[in-house]
Amino acid sequence: MPRQEALELTRRVLKHFENDTLDIADDVWREPRSTYIAADRFEADVAMLRSVPHVIGWAGEVAAPGSYTTKDVMGVPVLVTRSKDGVLRAFVNGCAHRGAQVAAGCGRARMFNCPYHGWTYGLDGGLTGAPARKMFAGADLEQRGLIPLPSSEQSGLIVIGLSPDVDVSAALDGISIPLSDYGFDRNHHAETRRFDIACNWKLAVDVNFEGYHFPYVHADTLDPLASNNSVYDTFGRNIRWAFPFRDIVQYRDAPESDWPDQFFGTVVYGLFPSCVLIEAPGTSQMLRAYPGERPGETVLYLSIGAPKEITTDDERAWYKMGIDGAAQVLDGQDFPMAAACQRGLEAGVDHVVFGRNEPLLHYLAAVREQALEVR
Repeated sequence: MPRQEALELTRRVLKHFENDTLDIADDVWREPRSTYIAADRFEADVAMLRSVPHVIGWAGEVAAPGSYTTKDVMGVPVLVTRSKDGVLRAFVNGCAHRGAQVAAGCGRARMFNCPYHGWTYGLDGGLTGAPARKMFAGADLEQRGLIPLPSSEQSGLIVIGLSPDVDVSAALDGISIPLSDYGFDRNHHAETRRFDIACNWKLAVDVNFEGYHFPYVHADTLDPLASNNSVYDTFGRNIRWAFPFRDIVQYRDAPESDWPDQFFGTVVYGLFPSCVLIEAPGTSQMLRAYPGERPGETVLYLSIGAPKEITTDDERAWYKMGIDGAAQVLDGQDFPMAAACQRGLEAGVDHVVFGRNEPLLHYLAAVREQALEVR
C-alpha cells in the first residue's frame, strides 16, 4: 500500500477512535435465505463464477523462468508457468491424451511429464513427446498441447479465466494502486491448506469483512489485539476493509512523519468474486473460496506467503507457525460460525439481516446480485 494511502487510513481510524465509531451503512439489508440454500441460486452462482476472472496466487510464486504452480479453481485443475521468455501462461492441468494431471505442487521444471503414459509438455504448453507416437497417426498430435486459459499479472497477482472467452484484463481496475506496494510479485509460496466447510461459499467469504463478531467469536484471539473502529472502501467489484490494532492510539498525538509506512493493523481485500487477501505486519495470506457440490458446501484454500524464498528449517517453522495461527482463528472460530449459520438457514430462518455496522456485507450482496444480472 502506498504510504499516502496508509496515512489516510490511519487518520480515518484515529477519528473513529476519538468518537468510538466506525464506517457504517445508511440502513439495514435483508438477504433472503434462498441466497444460501436454494438450488437455482446455487446453479446461478456457479455459472457466474465460471464466467468471471479469478485471482489465484501471487506472481512471485512463478517469478523465475522455469517456475510453475498448480491450483484448484472451482474444481478445475490449473497449471501456471513462467516460460523461458518470461511470459506467464495458464493451462488446464490435464494431459491431452487421457486428462491426467501433468504437474503437482509447485517448483521449477524444464518440462512436464504425464505420470500415466509419459506424454511430455513444455513450459509453453506444447506437446514435446509421446511414447509410441506412430500409434497415434491421424490424431493431430501437433495440435494437442495443454489447453490454454486466459491469464495475466496485475499488481503482482495471478489472474486467470476458466474459459477462453473470459476477459481477465480489467479484473483489478481501480484497486491496482492500493495493491501495488505489497510486493506480491516477490511473494513466495510457503504453505497451502484446504478446508471443507459446511456452509455456502458466500458465508465463508463474508466472515472476513465485519468486526461485529470479534468480542464474541474471537474473545481470546483477535479481540484483545484489534478494534472494530474500522473503515472501508470500494473499487468497482473489489473492496478493502481496514481494522486497527488497539495500540494505534499511540500515534494519536505523534506527528504524521512518525507514523508507520504501513497501516498499523490488518487490511483485508476482497477481490471479486471470492479471493480474500489479508495483510498485516509480518503476514501475507490469501483465501480462495469456491462452492462445493451443493449450496451448503464450500472448498476453501488458505495460503501463506513469504517475501523471499524459504530455505532454512527455522524459516519453514516460522511460516508454519503463521499458518497455524491463521487456521486457529479461521477454522477454529470463524468457519464453525459460518456452518452454524448455514444450519439455521436450512432449518427455516427466513432471511439474514445485515446491520448498519456491517456495510461491506451489504456491498458484497449487491455486487453479487449485479453480477448475476449482467451475466
